[in-house]
Amino acid sequence: MVDAKTLLIILVLVALVVLIVVAIMLLKKLFVTVDELNKVLEEVEVVTDIAAKRSKDIDGIVDDVSSSVSEISGAIKGNQSTIGAVMGFAKSVASLKGVYDKNKKED
Repeated sequence: MVDAKTLLIILVLVALVVLIVVAIMLLKKLFVTVDELNKVLEEVEVVTDIAAKRSKDIDGIVDDVSSSVSEISGAIKGNQSTIGAVMGFAKSVASLKGVYDKNKKED
């Protein structure tokens, strides 16, 4: 008959063998996961490089548009007195027309 001590040692050895098998299976899955992760990281690197290049292109375009808007704004500010004079003249013409129409209605 097998005593309790021997049975306990056999159970511990069986558990140790099962634990080693499970650890080997987990390591195998871990290696597969690491390989897939490396592939994903390579793809991310390519996409990041493309995004960085496009970002530099867009930055240049934004700079060009910004300078163009600044130049247009400066031109408008520089011609503000001219634009104001034209608007004042237009208002005067509109006022004269209003007075003329009012006089015409009264007659």
